[in-house]
Amino acid sequence: MKFKQVVWGLAVAASLAFAGQPANAQYPDKPITLIVPWAAGGSTDQTARVLAKAAEAYLGQPIVVVNRPGASTTIGMAELAKAQPDGYTIGTLSSTAYLVSLQGRQLSFDPINDFSYISYYGDNLIGIAVLQDSPFKKLSDLLAFAKANPGKLKYGTGGVGTTQHLTIEALQRDAGVKVVHVPQQGSAGSAPALLGKHVDFIMETSVWAPFIESKQMRLLAVSAVKRSEVYPDVPTFSELGYKSLRSVQAIIAPKGLPENIRAKLEDAFRKALNDKAFQETMRKLAMQIVDLPGAEVKKLVEGEYALAKGLIESTKK
Repeated sequence: MKFKQVVWGLAVAASLAFAGQPANAQYPDKPITLIVPWAAGGSTDQTARVLAKAAEAYLGQPIVVVNRPGASTTIGMAELAKAQPDGYTIGTLSSTAYLVSLQGRQLSFDPINDFSYISYYGDNLIGIAVLQDSPFKKLSDLLAFAKANPGKLKYGTGGVGTTQHLTIEALQRDAGVKVVHVPQQGSAGSAPALLGKHVDFIMETSVWAPFIESKQMRLLAVSAVKRSEVYPDVPTFSELGYKSLRSVQAIIAPKGLPENIRAKLEDAFRKALNDKAFQETMRKLAMQIVDLPGAEVKKLVEGEYALAKGLIESTKK
């Protein structure tokens, strides 16, 4: 009888001790879903997949990438915002996700405050490209011509309100020039537009990279925190004295994610930045690896949002 009482007492004590532990103490104990609000095969999808694979080693669970493209990322972002904040559904953040709200589009979520910020992983490299036989050898050449010939130069981007478009709007304002925007149906259309001489230059993500390599195009300047390792001779907008928006790439989760889970995810994804396969993928896409903790990611996004808002308001004047 005494033995049974002792066993029963130990069982009760153990159950009480377990009950006193947070439910997520063993996180993660099942696979994690990573929502990518872009189609498969794009730069965000490629980099997110290899980064997630590297992060699995530090989390001990598979990370399943699910593509939810459409409506300028808002379909995937809305799904992520509505998910349970338990760490089993996370996603990627791109600049487009918060820029669309500045275009007057009604969203079912707050693009800044409905998410928990896990970590940053890099910047898409965006740059001005011209044809190799263009008379513009430097950005200053292009701007000098544009100033002397208002409205004569045409440029292409992946669309109105994109990071690319807003960066050129800022450049026009700051340099005192006027060029004509010819938006394409996504970034994939910009390189053919330039090759076909339908535009004089493009401001784009690295869709120009193969043509730089084949010497069909020349890169004049890039929008980045520092010079690209792939194109070290190409100056950044900032060093030339012009503002530019960053093409953000980060890992986020629904608002309300418990801090211990957020911190564990941050640790795993930041360690994953050292993975050789990830680094090679980023280099292949001419993207820059940037290591930032979640708290700094939110501050960066808020700053970029404010800058973009100001640029949009200036274009309406």
